[in-house]
Amino acid sequence: MMHRALSTIISASLVLGLAACGSSGSGITTPTTPTPSPQTATVNATPATAFSPSTVTIAPGGTVTFAFGALGHSVSFDSGANPPSDITGVNANTSISRTFPSAGTYTFHCAIHPTMTGAVIVATTSGSTSNPPPSTGGGGY
Repeated sequence: MMHRALSTIISASLVLGLAACGSSGSGITTPTTPTPSPQTATVNATPATAFSPSTVTIAPGGTVTFAFGALGHSVSFDSGANPPSDITGVNANTSISRTFPSAGTYTFHCAIHPTMTGAVIVATTSGSTSNPPPSTGGGGY
């Protein structure tokens, strides 16, 4: 009787141990709930003649604020379905916002400094996650 109980305990321990080893790091992509894109973003037009960040992602109907410092800049939209109106003139020490109603990619540049470029990506979701594959280096399993 004692031998039978001991055998049952050992068998149960092995099963639980093997189940624990196989429960993580399976390399299988785990479906996640998509993360909604933010409704607002800010793009700074810098004195170093660059947009920072150069690319932002927002949700449809979201707003991007273009913040201009002491050096004057503009924003001209190059692509996208029904882009908002350009921000013309020499804009310094001010912030001007534009709303993006439709999904898509809206590229833009500064007409004063044509090498300054950027993009607004309008998407309903951003990012997803997955479990990384297990390491193959000597786990001793």
